[in-house]
Amino acid sequence: MTTDRLNYLNILLMVLSAGLALMFPFELFLFSYGVLGPLHYLTEISWLHDRDFYVKGRSDPWVLLAIAALITLLFLGAIPQPSGGGWGEALVTLSFWIAFGSVALKDHPSRWLLAGAGALALFLFGLPFPLKIAFGMFLPTLVHVFLFTGIFILLGALKGRSLSGILSLAVFGAMMLLFLWVHPGASYSPSPYVQDSYGVLTEGGGGTSPFILINRFLAHRLGFPGSEVLTGGSQAANHYLYSHPAALSLMAFIAFAYTYHYLNWFSKTSVIGWHEIPRRRAWVILALWALSIGLYAWNYLWGLKWLFFLSFAHVLLEFPLDQLTFLSIGRELVSLARLRDRAARGR
Repeated sequence: MTTDRLNYLNILLMVLSAGLALMFPFELFLFSYGVLGPLHYLTEISWLHDRDFYVKGRSDPWVLLAIAALITLLFLGAIPQPSGGGWGEALVTLSFWIAFGSVALKDHPSRWLLAGAGALALFLFGLPFPLKIAFGMFLPTLVHVFLFTGIFILLGALKGRSLSGILSLAVFGAMMLLFLWVHPGASYSPSPYVQDSYGVLTEGGGGTSPFILINRFLAHRLGFPGSEVLTGGSQAANHYLYSHPAALSLMAFIAFAYTYHYLNWFSKTSVIGWHEIPRRRAWVILALWALSIGLYAWNYLWGLKWLFFLSFAHVLLEFPLDQLTFLSIGRELVSLARLRDRAARGR
């Protein structure tokens, strides 16, 4: 598939994802997260493995995997949260710092020294509230699925320097603005089953679902009309999230971000070749995917627990690639500036 055709295909996928998100915001999210998500995590980790996870040290991916496992154990309550809390957010921040060292530093001792300094700073000073929100709530979720997806689209547009690439980036940005003015239909109402599945972690005293936390935080911080009920009782807050037009539009945006993030990955099969793997590994991936879907269908809570580690692992293991992408964008922008400078001198 040519680059232009791929860009136009992705524009179509953006429009399709946005349309479905506006019609079935909660249902689309649950489907994408439970069905498309596991296949994305498995195939991307496989693809990153074949490229040494874009790091300079062989042990670095294992450190990130160990941190993902520790975050999972903390999240599921398998190990007690140390006094003061906030350790999950600190571990995500440390992972991002370790990934930076893996990309920026060549020698092993320097990378470990940088990682140790970051860990010591987090232990001594902790994280201020804004960084806890940024790294704990948004970096593994919306920043990963929306902002980083946009960064990859931007890099493709800069490298390709084609109309289709620029148009793809423009449509992606327009989709974000779309949800500010367009709301799901007035007759839309998620079923009790959908509401229970979305708030699944409230079962068994597991606390508030991280999904609902994101909805509540954004609706409150963005000053949505009537969002003051989110600070009150859970019944009033849930009624707001599942029925208010602005809250439904926010959910539609979240559903769009996750759905297109997954579809964007699958659309690039012919370009990045994530499917070019040994047959045995392909069968293992398909078996794990089928198992994951089966667990989600049987019990959404157990499906989430089963794949929480895999989800966090793929986010953390992608950090080095994300940071390299930012560096590549910088190089492309410098190259464009030089070309414009040469063109101006030639006039």
